Parts: sequence; C-alpha cells; structure tokens
Amino acid sequence: MHNVDNWNRLYRTQGHSLPWCVEQMPTWFTEVVNSGWMSPCKALDVGCGVGNYAFHLAQKGYEILCIDHSETAIALAKEKNSHPSLRFVVESTENLSALGEEFDLIYDISLLHHLEPGKRDEYAFRLSSLLHPGGKFMVCVFCDDEARFGKTNEFINPVTGTITSLLWKEELVRMFEPHFTFDKLEKVPFDNYLRYLCLMRKK
Repeated sequence: MHNVDNWNRLYRTQGHSLPWCVEQMPTWFTEVVNSGWMSPCKALDVGCGVGNYAFHLAQKGYEILCIDHSETAIALAKEKNSHPSLRFVVESTENLSALGEEFDLIYDISLLHHLEPGKRDEYAFRLSSLLHPGGKFMVCVFCDDEARFGKTNEFINPVTGTITSLLWKEELVRMFEPHFTFDKLEKVPFDNYLRYLCLMRKK
C-alpha cells in the first residue's frame, strides 16, 4: 500500500466526500447482495474506508470486521457508521494473520488496485487462509479496458495522487486461481469507471 500518511490526509481533508465513500450502493453491489450468492454471515471488509458498504450489510444481518490502514478512515467509520454488528480496526493487509479469525465472506472493494504488483500474490494467499473451506471472496478492481488511461498497467489517480493499477483478466486469474474457484468474472460500471467484478470461493 502507499504511504498511510497520504490516506490519512485525504480522509482528514475530504472525509465522506471522497468518491468511493458512496451513500447509494452501486447497482452491481446491490445485484450481488440480492442474487443469493452471499447471505448473512461472518465477514471481513478489507480496506473498509468509512464503512458504508459494511453498514449496509450489517442492516441485512451480516457481522463484519472492518479493517483499514488509515486510522482517520476508521475514526470516521466509527463516528458515522456505528452498528452493533460492526467492528472497526486499524490494520494493514500485510498483517492479516494477526486478526486471528476465520470468515465466511471477505470482500475488497477498491483496495487491490492500490497494492504494489509484487505484493498481490501474497495478498491472495493471506485472504484465502482467513476463509473457512468454501468461504467466498468478492473483489471489485480497476479494469484494463478503462479507455481514458490508455493501455497501460498503471496511472496517477487524480483523486488520491497515488499510483493506481489497471488489472487484466489474465492477471486476476493467475493471482487467484491457485486458491479460489471463480463463480463470476465480468466488467461492471462503477464510479464512472469500468471495473472487474470477481466472485470466488475458496478451493
């Protein structure tokens, strides 16, 4: 992940106005939640930000541990999206084993494309190790077909000022297939960008 001080600054200065801090759940997310692919369970929200997705799911009966490496994001999440079924913890993706828990569902909405390429395989392994057998993993990540940035592996994110990756379908399959079976891998519109939506289950 990029410098946590930068993320703390973003959340401190822009807070809930950041474009990924959505109040209205994206269409693709609502469709997945209502499709029957997932159901109320013990879940992990990786890179939870201010916790809007988790709060939405908590109202539907999910019990969720929400982690983010930004202490400012976690403070905002506790302030705005407090719920008896939610726990908010400051934690890095590089220290997931310290959680000491297993989950039925893990989801990553807009975190993976911020990870350095050399850390992605280990990230996939760590996530799989936190899931119960047959547990499910959902990820939504920037897509290689995002035309405004051209055919490039990465770009400077105009909001965060950080290097953000565009991921190819082949890279996602290579990264996750050793640990997961794909139920779905498709492109979806989200936040004025194209994303890959991956629905997987642990092998």
